[in-house]
This record gives sequence, structure tokens and C-alpha cells, in this order.
Amino acid sequence: MSASQVEAVTFTQVGDTGQTLDTAQVIPAGSLPLDSISGSISGGNVVNLFKIFLTGGQTFSATTINAETLLQLPVDQTLGIPTDLLVDPQLFLFNLAGLGIYGHDDSIGTQATLSSGGFSPAQSGAYFLAIASSGFNPVSPLGNIFSPANPAGILEPTGVGASQPFSEFVGQGLGVGRYAIALTGVTTSADNSNAIPEPEQTAGLVAAGVMGLAYQLKRHKQRKSAKRI
Repeated sequence: MSASQVEAVTFTQVGDTGQTLDTAQVIPAGSLPLDSISGSISGGNVVNLFKIFLTGGQTFSATTINAETLLQLPVDQTLGIPTDLLVDPQLFLFNLAGLGIYGHDDSIGTQATLSSGGFSPAQSGAYFLAIASSGFNPVSPLGNIFSPANPAGILEPTGVGASQPFSEFVGQGLGVGRYAIALTGVTTSADNSNAIPEPEQTAGLVAAGVMGLAYQLKRHKQRKSAKRI
């Protein structure tokens, strides 16, 4: 299949994700463009951590801005209607060692964006992407990894704990809800296999991979049927 025929795939969170480097949820292998990750933050699960694979030479970006957050949230907030969307998320990107690269925490009631101008890896490799409820921040044994956000909401890894990998998320945040993170420069990859998911996640990840394959086959059959007409 040529590059022009390859369609991007999506991934949906399986159960509760881990919150540490060793327990991050691993995206199933497949070497296909990864278009988005969706899931939810609820209860004590204040952060979702995913191990992703970035393609060298391609610009990475991640955003929770989409049609739902642009249209539904402003109306719900204006009318005081409860929403099941995560109202004020934060996004963080870490390298394979767990060192902070950059993050984004915009003002209350808005969505998070790791812009396409922020990071472009020279070589392909595994990274960690975290989405957290506002108020929860990553720390290392030395302290906060990221400095307070600048006026644009960008979080830079210049905190007192930036020289060491993050160990946990701390803080007080009340936000819960579902989210969808649109991505560029991300693929599924067999290289992600060096992070072992929790035992209870394994069956779900396999199922997710099978469902993704079934979706691709269905789309392929639809295209073939369309050509015969």
C-alpha cells in the first residue's frame, strides 16, 4: 500500500492509564499515522499518560481543540449547563527518559495546544504525552519540572526539577471529563513494545489493535466497492 493510500488511525484509552513512565498506556503497534487519542479523566485518575512514537523530521503537534470544545463548551458555560467534556486540560510532552520538553496550560475554560512550532524531533523515537486536569503538574524528586506558564500558556522545562525525569503529578485539580487529542507527526510503532503495559491493559490493547485492523479492512472494501460502481 502506497503512502497516499495509508489512512490515519485513532486510539481510544483502554481502562485507566498509568501515571508513571513504567505504567504509561502503550499505543498498539502498527506503523500507521496516529490521528488522535481520546479518553476521559475521572475520579482519582487526574492524569492520563501515553507512550507515543514521533517520526523524525516531522513536526509534532497536539491539541484538545475540536468541534465539540469550540461549540459545546462556550454554550454550556454561558447557560450554566453541565458538560461531560474536560473543561480546562493541560498537555505535556516528555522524552523517553522522562525529561520535560514542553507543555501548555491556557487560561481557565480553554483548551490546551502543543503547537506545531514547538518541537520537531531530528530522529524517530518514543516519547510520553500526558494530559492532566488543570492544577496537577509533573514533578521530579527535585521539584517542579515546568516553570509557570507564560502569557501564551506555554510551559517551559526550566523549573528546579527539570534536570531529572518526572516521578509523579501533584496538585489540586477538580476537572473531570472526556477529551480528544488531535495529533500530527505521531505514528503507531513496534518500537513502543519496550514499555510493558499493566496486565489488565494487555487484553484491551490487543482488542484495540484488532478493531483498528478491522476498520482499515472495512474502509479498503468500501473503496473497492465504490470503484466497481
